[in-house]
Amino acid sequence: MTDRYPNQPIIFTDDAWIMSEDPPITPEIIWEKMIRPFEGMPASLWWAVGDHEVYHHETEIGEIIGDGYDLSELSDFERRKALNFRHLTETTSGPLTVISSLCREAGIEFLPRFRMNSHYAYYAPPYTDNVRPGFGRYRQENPHLLIGRPGENIPEDTIDWDIRTGKDYAYPEVRDYAYSMITEMFERFDVDGVEMDFNRHPGVFRREEAHQNRYLMTDLVRRVRKRLDEVGAERGRHLKLAVRVAPTLANAARMGLDVPKWMTDGLVDTIIAGVGWIPFEMPIAEFVEEARGTGCAVYGCLEGLRPLVDESALRAASYRYWEAGADGIYLYNYFTLPPTWIRRTIPELADPARLKTMSKRYEADHADRIQYGGHGGAFRNAVPAAQMPITLIETSTGRGPVVNIDVADDVEAARAEGKLGRCTLGVSIEHFAPDDKVDVLLNGDLLAWGTGRESYMPGGRKWPTLEGEVGLQYDIDSPPLRKGVNKVEIRRRPAANDVGNQPVVTNVEITITYQDT
Repeated sequence: MTDRYPNQPIIFTDDAWIMSEDPPITPEIIWEKMIRPFEGMPASLWWAVGDHEVYHHETEIGEIIGDGYDLSELSDFERRKALNFRHLTETTSGPLTVISSLCREAGIEFLPRFRMNSHYAYYAPPYTDNVRPGFGRYRQENPHLLIGRPGENIPEDTIDWDIRTGKDYAYPEVRDYAYSMITEMFERFDVDGVEMDFNRHPGVFRREEAHQNRYLMTDLVRRVRKRLDEVGAERGRHLKLAVRVAPTLANAARMGLDVPKWMTDGLVDTIIAGVGWIPFEMPIAEFVEEARGTGCAVYGCLEGLRPLVDESALRAASYRYWEAGADGIYLYNYFTLPPTWIRRTIPELADPARLKTMSKRYEADHADRIQYGGHGGAFRNAVPAAQMPITLIETSTGRGPVVNIDVADDVEAARAEGKLGRCTLGVSIEHFAPDDKVDVLLNGDLLAWGTGRESYMPGGRKWPTLEGEVGLQYDIDSPPLRKGVNKVEIRRRPAANDVGNQPVVTNVEITITYQDT
């Protein structure tokens, strides 16, 4: 059996923002605002069906947004979704039916997305009567099936605290519930498969049991695969199973997801690697290598947060995935961007040959962008440490921290062909005092203090306060700049007038441009 559509280079995800538009929405509004921008684009459209076991599609199994509540009990966000769902089910066959039909008419691959867990903190905790409707009745009525046990003493501001309200898939009841919800979406609706999203949010077992419980999640994935094949055989075409997992194979295994086995056993068609928060350091190549010979496609996830809302950084991260052998790019949380952005940017990101000579900015990833609290702890559970920020402390040997920047561009070849334009190395440092100086080395070549440009904030003052920031920018060439990992060492010189400050490197970036681009 074959797929209805071939794999597209871009998977564009949508968290169902259309359902929270001012009611009432209609099929015409859905087409114009949500579907039409993708017509003729090299992209698939995948749509989230709910969160926290509360859904906004026509399910006969799960709880539907607003059911059993007076509209006055709902938040404004929940009320709009409830009203739009009711209007669509009263005037059409329902939102999932409408959206899948419109995508099919437009020739766009469409998959519903099932969030395997949710750890949002803005809902009141379970085990009390004081819960918001959006928390969902499933967890209210089944506290014994959650990761945190009723009455268990869990320290606050820890990962265990932040994931305590999530479903624990060690229980067969939880796995059966997920199986029923997932299979209903392709049994009842004319879709092209289904996605099991393990990154919304990370954490499906108690942490101390997760690695040992990998076989339980594999059993669930195998059940879903079997049912997909049965339904696909009835329809005469292949139905796709996609999974989104942690940014490394080791982290996925630690969390109870046996990704290599899913590949080698032919259980999944598409692996989406990562949350999208460490795009310049995520080892996408290990997923590509693991998938080799299995027929499983590998996509790298990018999320619409800083720095990836800047197109030069977005191009760099995408090209890095392509050069590592990925089959495509998975765009998460870009659904708020306008249709003009979609139609301009998607063709660029989908074409590695086009990206090859476009300007890019490679950066070191940040560990400080993930906070504790709610789903922040869940992401800390899945995302490995990154290089930024770094406190600069004088060392006895005079050496400093080394920051690795992985550059996918073949800058050596571009230089030889006369196509390479201006390239720069940028270093941002906070808490920089007037007498502070640093030396920067790129792959062992010294870029001495005073040879680059210095900019100071705030207000353009020559010397910042200790709360200010200095930006250093150096023009660089190839060599020393090279394709692959570039080592940037930052050495703090002894200060003539030590004021006791501790400078902090907040960003390191390499910008590459090309002639006539």
